[in-house]
Amino acid sequence: DDPFFLHLNGDRQRYKNALAYTLYSRGIPIVYYGSEQAFDGGDDPDNREPLWPTKYDRSGDLYGTVRALVRYRQHAGVHAHPQVERYAADNVYAFTRGTTFVATTNVGADGADVRYTITYHPYAPGDRLCNVLVPDAADCVTVAAANSFDLVLRRGECKVFAPDADARAFWRALGAQTTVAQ
Repeated sequence: DDPFFLHLNGDRQRYKNALAYTLYSRGIPIVYYGSEQAFDGGDDPDNREPLWPTKYDRSGDLYGTVRALVRYRQHAGVHAHPQVERYAADNVYAFTRGTTFVATTNVGADGADVRYTITYHPYAPGDRLCNVLVPDAADCVTVAAANSFDLVLRRGECKVFAPDADARAFWRALGAQTTVAQ
């Protein structure tokens, strides 16, 4: 076994971006046992941490992120849609799968905010998109009349945008008692 991501790079924001990319990009996603509990899995044999001492903690930020990412992936059926690159730069990569817009960055928690105007997307002017990683439509953007929207990733966060009604339906189904710490 190899050391886990968090052992090599302890930045949880970068890890959340890696998880979002892994779970939403083409192919069969693989997430290691203990990822949701922030296992850092060092060199052998430390990469085989037991889960039971965590008492299956559901309050951690990574648990909430993994739960929301996995559940929305299922809810939206992203596997049935092609991956379309929407924006790429040195510090950001964005793509869609159907109506799901995924934005990732590599700047990490201590990096500068990432800001770009997105003009290549499948939405219409006036469409409202909400980040499914933040409940209760607390992080939304509206597609402008010029058919663009501003993407802002703060402190290394990733975002998974969905049309407003779909995001709200997802959070109702999931139960908005879960908050996802960004």
